[in-house]
Amino acid sequence: MKMGFRQMENEDKLGSEDKSGVRSVARALALLSALDRKGKNLSEMAAAANISVSTASRLLGTLVAHGFVAQGSNNRYVAGLALTTLLHETDRWAPLRMLAAESTTALRAELDETSAFFVRFGDDRLCIDSAESSQLVRRVRLTGEKGKIYRGSAGKVLLAYSTDEAVDDILGDMQSFEIPGQRDRTVEELKAELAQTRTQGYGFSHHESTGGSWSVAAPVFIRGNLVGALAAVIPDHRFGEEALTAAIEATKRVAAEFSETPRK
Repeated sequence: MKMGFRQMENEDKLGSEDKSGVRSVARALALLSALDRKGKNLSEMAAAANISVSTASRLLGTLVAHGFVAQGSNNRYVAGLALTTLLHETDRWAPLRMLAAESTTALRAELDETSAFFVRFGDDRLCIDSAESSQLVRRVRLTGEKGKIYRGSAGKVLLAYSTDEAVDDILGDMQSFEIPGQRDRTVEELKAELAQTRTQGYGFSHHESTGGSWSVAAPVFIRGNLVGALAAVIPDHRFGEEALTAAIEATKRVAAEFSETPRK
């Protein structure tokens, strides 16, 4: 059965509209992904989404109208109420976000080193917030960054204050694991480090999760339950006894300040 010219024309038009719609959705998502706490102006939003200013203006107008983006008096775009409500309702870490943001900011203010808040996510440690150092040479930890929980100071803290059953479940039948640039670490050595971490109240790592940096982390508790690990991540050239002592003291103190102790 032959297709009429008008039918073919209509289907071509629908196909073109479908492609245009998908392209608009992709661009709108790119604009949403470009949002941050400080806000961006129109040109910055367009550049971040890699689209023209006119297209960004049109799409942002729609997003503002539906509450997913808000525009302040300084003409900078930030997340709107509809977006933040959606994220809160679907984000399992939402109750910790404010604590994570405030604690990382406080630790950064103490040391002027990049600070990050980690939670356990399956067999990984997940960064849910960070505060970047103002120093020219600094280590960056991005929100959403993941790594194996058995590498790094934050992972050691998360494991050290977990139950033995949880640790065995994560490690499984593993006998040893690789640390890039170093010899393999055995599980028995790791468990000895976890015991030491519990005793001293902080975890330490040097060139474990990433090369060229070291880290100190301390546990954060809510009503006696571990909710995360607060960590300072510092470039290797600032490593030394004095810097290590300062990082340990500050990280433990700030983590304790943001921990909620059980009421008697």
